[in-house]
Amino acid sequence: MSTPDPTTTRPKNLPRNDVPPPEAPPPDSASSPEALRMSPPVSPHSHTKERRRRRRRRNPVSRLLRLLPWQLFLVLAILAVIVPTAAVAVFATDSYARVQESFTSLQRVVETLDGRAFTDFSLEDLERLQFSVHNFEGSLERARQQTGLLRRLSGLVPSSRSLFGLLDAAQPLVRASRNMLEGAQPALTFLIRGQQEGTVTARISSGERLIELLQAGQSRFATANLDLEEARLAIEGIDLTGISGERLSQYQQLVGYYEQIRSMNQIIQSMPDLVTSAFALEVPKNYLILSQNNDELRPSGGYISTYGWLRLRRFRITDYDYNETSPISPNPPPSAMLNELDVPSWWFKSRVPIMAAWSGSWYADYPNTAKMAAWYYDNGLNPRSPVDGVIAIDVTGFQYLLEGLGAVEMPDYGVTITPANFRETIYRIRAEGADKHKVFVTEIYRRILAKWQTISQESSIPLLNAALKGLQTKHIMIYFTDPKLNEVMDLLGWSGKQTFGEGDYLLLSDANLGNKSNSSVLRALTYSVSISPEGDLTSRAILDYSYPSEVADKDPAVAPEHYGDQKDYYSLIQLYTPAGTVLQSTENLQSEAAIDAHEQYTVLATGILVRFDTNERFEFNYTVPRKVSAFGSYQRYRLLIQKQPGTQGDQVNVQVNLPAGSRVISTSIPPTDSFVLDNPILEFQFTLTADREIEIIYQQ
Repeated sequence: MSTPDPTTTRPKNLPRNDVPPPEAPPPDSASSPEALRMSPPVSPHSHTKERRRRRRRRNPVSRLLRLLPWQLFLVLAILAVIVPTAAVAVFATDSYARVQESFTSLQRVVETLDGRAFTDFSLEDLERLQFSVHNFEGSLERARQQTGLLRRLSGLVPSSRSLFGLLDAAQPLVRASRNMLEGAQPALTFLIRGQQEGTVTARISSGERLIELLQAGQSRFATANLDLEEARLAIEGIDLTGISGERLSQYQQLVGYYEQIRSMNQIIQSMPDLVTSAFALEVPKNYLILSQNNDELRPSGGYISTYGWLRLRRFRITDYDYNETSPISPNPPPSAMLNELDVPSWWFKSRVPIMAAWSGSWYADYPNTAKMAAWYYDNGLNPRSPVDGVIAIDVTGFQYLLEGLGAVEMPDYGVTITPANFRETIYRIRAEGADKHKVFVTEIYRRILAKWQTISQESSIPLLNAALKGLQTKHIMIYFTDPKLNEVMDLLGWSGKQTFGEGDYLLLSDANLGNKSNSSVLRALTYSVSISPEGDLTSRAILDYSYPSEVADKDPAVAPEHYGDQKDYYSLIQLYTPAGTVLQSTENLQSEAAIDAHEQYTVLATGILVRFDTNERFEFNYTVPRKVSAFGSYQRYRLLIQKQPGTQGDQVNVQVNLPAGSRVISTSIPPTDSFVLDNPILEFQFTLTADREIEIIYQQ
């Protein structure tokens, strides 16, 4: 409250028109009775003039004094609210921009290395990667310090909370990366230096040394696990409500890196046990090898025309053999054990029913096929049973290995096998009749294994690259009877496992019933899905098969001596869709589709015929209950399309129709095209050489 002006204070006992004398006593005595009694009378007219004169003199100051308190309060309020708000936005954005700059630098390094095989890495590459990680970590720490005080004001700018949350989650994530790199550095340096200098020549000693170095880094990997747990909690603590599209994209990217680093750390922690067990450092290991002919597709690769086994001890093959497949090779289990198999009613009937477990099963999931093949082999009491693992290699996979090994001499046949003439030579000998080609293939595989034993360190590098290429494209797959080792194979993506999540799913598999024409039969998959506002799916899968003569005429597998009177393509197809699928209609099917519902998936199976030099199109229309999930204040649609093992790469076209009025926030891969008619539509096109996932975040 302001202090009263003594010149304007009027004693209470004076008449209303009276005023104090011009020179009033001090404030403490002006209102005393004696002071009032001593005051001489004044004229009313002079009082009025004096009051007007004083009011005119007093008005500007009085008004300023009266205005100042609330104006000052208003200014202070503006400074207290708007300035800190701007500071939070400016400083936080500036800090994040610096972090993003460091992150972009790290991304460039990672993308450069991502296009290379590991065997092409250099020590300089490793140093660049470590420097980028340290630089990124430093930027995050500086950003945390710079925004420390501003975090207290983040309530004034709700959008900044998600930004701070991203910074808080990124910091332990980068620490985990650093710890993981530091733990792996001795082993990586050993491998890279050995490749560059050619010093890693003894497989046994180098393998054991690698295990020692990986074990030495276990404390760092354990610390990385703690960092990853901190990152997980920070990520889960980020409030996605009302988050902007840009921030949401950054959040998704962060989650993606978290999953990648977590998987890598799990793999590298398991690597000593994996190498020790898989390469038989402690006890010998026996492996069954399934030679899949992917010219005659089966759901998880191809018909098993030949097979082999090998015994491994301390990184070396100590014994092996290769044989052709027949009803008595390998020794089958007792016929009564057929009752242990749960063969689907729609699967084709074998002349020897028990061989349904061997010749290439109905499973598109390779681990299930491998498990059944091991069951068949072990219960037939075959050599080196029970086996510790099952390795599948198809014709394409062997071509990859030949690229790494180089030529293989076959003196008994007067031919040198190369990747270019591998298939042609097999089918030329097959045309001579009987099962000569199986004997020939068996001898090729024996010589490949023998040559593998004697290759130099220099030659092992391209062979390793070739094997990795086969593993990444499902032309080579590995299954262990030890579940822990299988988990590592799953993480690496080398197991050929089907993965059913909570989202949309699609896999097309063929089982060729007639000839060896799959290298000449071209498949294309068009998938169109409409998403309702409630998240239900209306799906259409169109399967295009083309069997052109211009391709088949150049294919050594498609010749009269190989197909007899079955030049046309007969196949039993399986379309794997999500659980809960309801088939609404089909178009152009030549037989009724069987519906086989499981807890995690639904199979739509039917037989097809594609005549030589023609095209066929088969259509499935179905609905799937809610497969869209909430993602903060947005919606998330995920589609996983998996590759059938053994295929060369189908052409895929995906069209996603979002609900009317929706707005696309982000996509995991860039769409080939997008447009809006009655609703937003996104199109994606790619060649399916490996599993592909599409994720779309949208706002209704």
